Amino acid sequence: MKKSFLIVLACIACVFLFQAFTNHQQPQWKNLKILPQDISKDGLDSVMHHFTHSLGVKCTYCHAGNPAERKMDFPSDEKPEKLIARKMMEMTIDINKNHFQQIAEMMDSGKVAANTDTSSVSYMLKYVTCYTCHHGDAHPENHPPKGAEENRLPPPPPKPSNN
Repeated sequence: MKKSFLIVLACIACVFLFQAFTNHQQPQWKNLKILPQDISKDGLDSVMHHFTHSLGVKCTYCHAGNPAERKMDFPSDEKPEKLIARKMMEMTIDINKNHFQQIAEMMDSGKVAANTDTSSVSYMLKYVTCYTCHHGDAHPENHPPKGAEENRLPPPPPKPSNN
């Protein structure tokens, strides 16, 4: 009886020790306004890499440096580009949520997508993304590409008058 009690006690202790060493706390991010606070480091890095590749920029484009510590001050809102990036994120989330939700529901063969987690990173980057417009350029051109004139349809014929 004494042996089985010790074995059970040792197993319980092992479980507690295993939990103590494997319970990874999610980092507490400072100043996240759009992305969820419980986003993992890999998730946050993935989103930031998407931004840098989509705009053809480096982290310093949106994030201020801290010269005293010789490192980046990621939580700082000093640079206006970071505030613009937040507005653009809100815009793409709105477009995806309010204009592509019905398409997603149709594509899911009638499944109701009401329980879709619109705060998830995968949802935010599902349809319209930064790359949709930027294509690797921080300041994309806002005029038709060259040669577009050739592909333009002719104007409709004038309507006959009722005279």
